[in-house]
Amino acid sequence: MADIEPKETPIATLGPQIAGGLIMLVLAVAAMSRVGCNNHHTPAGHAGYIRSTPLVGAGAYVGTQIGPTSTGWVWRQKLVNIDIRSRTYSEAIVNIVARGGLRIDLRAHARIQPNPKHVKELFDKFGGENWYVSNVQQQFKAAVRKRVQEYDPLEIKSNMRIIGDTVLADMQATYKDSPVIFTSVDIGDITYPQKVVEAVIRKMITKEDEARASIQLEIERKKIAISQAGARGIAKAQEVILSTLDPMFLQFEALRAMEDLADSKNTNFLIMPMSDTGGSPVIMQMGK
Repeated sequence: MADIEPKETPIATLGPQIAGGLIMLVLAVAAMSRVGCNNHHTPAGHAGYIRSTPLVGAGAYVGTQIGPTSTGWVWRQKLVNIDIRSRTYSEAIVNIVARGGLRIDLRAHARIQPNPKHVKELFDKFGGENWYVSNVQQQFKAAVRKRVQEYDPLEIKSNMRIIGDTVLADMQATYKDSPVIFTSVDIGDITYPQKVVEAVIRKMITKEDEARASIQLEIERKKIAISQAGARGIAKAQEVILSTLDPMFLQFEALRAMEDLADSKNTNFLIMPMSDTGGSPVIMQMGK
């Protein structure tokens, strides 16, 4: 009986093709699975806000992360990083109407830090990366303006520390349990109207003149006191002399003077006797 050769079935014929197609399908699925995948990184000092980005429909909040960290490989997600380190925000505040109606300009400096515990709220309610301009800047300037208006223009400079501390307390109360933390407020660079500057200069000159006049007056008083003391001393000395120099003492002094004259050479003196009253002798120099 003759051997019958088996015939190839259609399935057997398609076997290699199906296998190849399956391999291509697996590779395509693997490639497609990598489309839209990313490993999002958040550096130190930053916080990341993660949202999904589906092919259809709106994205949704996924979570937050504090750097340094990364999400790992995720599919169709978007990360926005924001700096949460403390920094100083400076504002020029002009035309502040101080007490009395005068207008001044100054600069206010606030040290602020985003709260790492409220990153989601910082994005959802405070504008994310624009949180300061959107929700803090104008409130801060208004608080400074309000507190400065409580002082006279010339009192502001000596009360800058008090004003800064008061504004800090106001802002901390306003932003309590919020996405931002106020740590310090400082006031400086005050600019006064020209007429105020001129008035201060005139006042300083007047005070200097008054001080100079006061010093000169005190000097003159001291001079008078010294002169009076000297006059009193002379008067007292004269009083002592007049009360202690009796006639016998004067005669004794006269005799001592005659002894000195006796030692003089080439000089002749005529000495008259002393009077009965005890007065000094009369001494006459004789010519050669």
